[in-house]
Amino acid sequence: MIRLLLLVILGCVVYSVFVMLVRQVTGRKPPVPREKTSCGEEMVKDPQCGTYLPRSDALPGQVKGETRYFCSKECRDKYSR
Repeated sequence: MIRLLLLVILGCVVYSVFVMLVRQVTGRKPPVPREKTSCGEEMVKDPQCGTYLPRSDALPGQVKGETRYFCSKECRDKYSR
């Protein structure tokens, strides 16, 4: 039983090394998810609590004519008071 487990672990390690070598030789990188760019996504800071989060996850709000981004409705409501 232990031999079988060790063979499975060894197989996973060999496969991982093989995939890494193939990517280095061919110059291919893993695919980037469709909702993200190759550079990543801009992070914004919630002015109320200071939390950083991706712009696509943030809630926009207008404060004194400027667009601010918040992590939650609670932070947005507290900030606009």
